[in-house]
Amino acid sequence: MARAEASRAEAADALRESEAAISDANRRQRELTAERRRVQEEIDALASRGQAIGARRIEEEYGLSLVLRSQYVLARQTPFQRLLDGASPGELQRELVYLDRLASGRSRTVGELRARGEELAQLRSQSEGKQLELAALAEDEQRNRAALQQQQSARSGALDRLARQLAGQRRSLEAAQRDEKRLASLVGEIEKLLAEQARRRPREPTPTRRPPQGSAPEAPVDVPAGSDFARLQGRLVLPVRGEIVARFGSPRRTEAQVDAPTWKGVFIRAAAGADVHAVAAGQVVFADWLRGFGNLLVIDHGEGFLSVYGNNESLLADVGADVRAGDPVATVGSTGGATEAGLYFELRFKGRPIDPLRWARAR
Repeated sequence: MARAEASRAEAADALRESEAAISDANRRQRELTAERRRVQEEIDALASRGQAIGARRIEEEYGLSLVLRSQYVLARQTPFQRLLDGASPGELQRELVYLDRLASGRSRTVGELRARGEELAQLRSQSEGKQLELAALAEDEQRNRAALQQQQSARSGALDRLARQLAGQRRSLEAAQRDEKRLASLVGEIEKLLAEQARRRPREPTPTRRPPQGSAPEAPVDVPAGSDFARLQGRLVLPVRGEIVARFGSPRRTEAQVDAPTWKGVFIRAAAGADVHAVAAGQVVFADWLRGFGNLLVIDHGEGFLSVYGNNESLLADVGADVRAGDPVATVGSTGGATEAGLYFELRFKGRPIDPLRWARAR
């Protein structure tokens, strides 16, 4: 243990490459599925348009047949026959002019049909091109899925090799404290950058109130009562549906039960691959692998509020992305050395953790 801890990287670092690759592959697979759906919608739209033009062509051809038939009947009648039928010479002349107009109309109709035929041919060509594009996307997705399966196999092998060492390190008091400090340091760096931006647009101070006393491991955190995010207290929904197996303020299980660190958030046991939803609107300020928390995502909700999502299988949002409440931002996993699939979720105000269960209800 001493030799392992003296190393620059913990055993969990061996998971970084495969877990990050799985996250990228899963995200690409999700994007390809959406792209296939979009291309299929375009093909369906082209097919519908082609059917409409085909129906119109049938109508035009039927109208043309009526014109040709009328022209044929009138052309077979002689002027003498018309006189015997009681038609005046003026009527005969008018009908002859009408025949000329019918002939001109026929020519225009034939031209329109020709143009429609060319348009149909072009539409067929576009449909074929879209089908080829769809086939290429399907092939790409199939290769991507095969690569993902290989990465999962490699990850499983790595987990098997490191299971014994990881189990000891993750149970140790020192490892738990290092993970906690690592996340706190990351949040502190994020807070510094956000504070620099906030200083450029100063705001008037808002009144504060103290949240109800609970089992918080630290001194109570003053939360601004008038802020937009504070108004959401009790109205948020947890990011994923599952079982809460670790609560804010409860001691973490370690080999050394004395002075064991407490949970700064909640761990929700959930199905692997399930969507993780943003609890509120905000901007992604961190999306990367962090030792102890695997694929980690942090969202800034403004006014000092951050939400933290850890142990994800895949990260679906990039740094700088604006998200809305309920948007999928990750998928449930067991990265970072977690022993079971689930989501580690925190809420922080000005870097200090606050109890998520006082703010959010079960999904």
